[in-house]
Amino acid sequence: MLMRLRSWLFTGAPASAGPPLPLRVQRELEREQFRAELLVTAVQLLLVVLLATLYASTPAGFSPDAPIEAVPLGLVFFALLALVRLYTAWTGQLSRPVLAVGVIAEMVVLLFVIWATHLQYEQPPQFSLKSTQFVYVFILIGLRSLRFEPAWVVVSGLTAAIGWSLLVAFAVQHAPDNPITWDYVTSLRSIQIHLGGEFDKILAVVVVTGILALAIGRARHLLERAVAQQRAVADLSLFFDDSVARRITGSEADVTAGQGEQRDAAILFLDMRGFTDAAMRLTPTELIALLGEYQRLTVPLIKRHGGSIDKFMGDGILASFGAVAPDPQYAARALRAVDAILVAVDQWRAARLQAGQVAPDVGGGLATGPVVFGIIGDDTRLEYTVIGDAVNLAAKLEKHNKAEKTRAITTRIAYELALSQGYVGGKELREARPVNGVAAPLDLAVLGDRR
Repeated sequence: MLMRLRSWLFTGAPASAGPPLPLRVQRELEREQFRAELLVTAVQLLLVVLLATLYASTPAGFSPDAPIEAVPLGLVFFALLALVRLYTAWTGQLSRPVLAVGVIAEMVVLLFVIWATHLQYEQPPQFSLKSTQFVYVFILIGLRSLRFEPAWVVVSGLTAAIGWSLLVAFAVQHAPDNPITWDYVTSLRSIQIHLGGEFDKILAVVVVTGILALAIGRARHLLERAVAQQRAVADLSLFFDDSVARRITGSEADVTAGQGEQRDAAILFLDMRGFTDAAMRLTPTELIALLGEYQRLTVPLIKRHGGSIDKFMGDGILASFGAVAPDPQYAARALRAVDAILVAVDQWRAARLQAGQVAPDVGGGLATGPVVFGIIGDDTRLEYTVIGDAVNLAAKLEKHNKAEKTRAITTRIAYELALSQGYVGGKELREARPVNGVAAPLDLAVLGDRR
């Protein structure tokens, strides 16, 4: 029972709620807690400045010979506590025991200010219980909810409830004459104590604390789920394209094989020229490093122009434009991506050749047309992919570069579609070219000549 209570107080979920959060998710939550503590401290310091300004700008309602000025003293202590907590948080020294001491101390300072009111105004002790500063108790409790840990709301609320009970006991014990009345009107018009009213205050503190703790417990659980899902999207993005990862995690229905959508899209197939020769000359480590350089060069350019990576196939890359999500400029974006890739690969090759390293070229084939973007596989292994004649044609065009002595080609239809969508750039056209695996000759547009 104690373990379940401790788990709920600090995480918002019982110990049996499920497996522990992954370490990276816990670290993300710790960063959120750090930012929350900075926010709490900033709000408290702003309150100190505001209250100090109001106190200084209003006429004093007490004797100049008063033995104490409770408010200025309390504001100084409160500011010091906030600054110490800020320092410990910033330097990574804000452990739970240190935070607990700080939460208790700030409430004790407030209750001290309320208690000292009767000294400042030279009145009997029960005068302190009439202080309107009691409302700041709820502000301090509420501020503790910003950390998304029920424990600190409970600590703050219990400190307030116990502290107010002690103030009532002190006032009753040290009053010069009978301080208690059960007449409600008399209690409002005098400094006599209505025990029922004081009980109501304590009850209000306890109930508000309980409600806030429950709310924060639920909010903490939702926060953990949100952070875990955010990390899951980031992790999925390492294996899937960003847009595909968002579709998976944001899907309202179960993700199952057979789901698909048909769209007009552009398909780009890239292949590294000379990769086989490089594989014979390089060590496995050098080969993988070369492939990594090539992919780090080309993939960001594809994504920058609105493309999505469908899959990596050794030294090949299959990308789509307008398949994952509709895009009215899919063809134009695809051609701009090819232009950018060819320029970047030229610079990359020049740098590698200058360094005496293997410098493979790139070949590309691009086709447009209706494709189906969807999920294939079985219950144990699923994969998002694009299917259609445009996919097959892009692969054939990439291989046809050798016959045309080009680096990248597309069909005339795709090129003219890109022009109609805003693409700017004159390309060489070649008519009625036979392409292996295609029944009828195709009119082609050359996107890049062989260097």
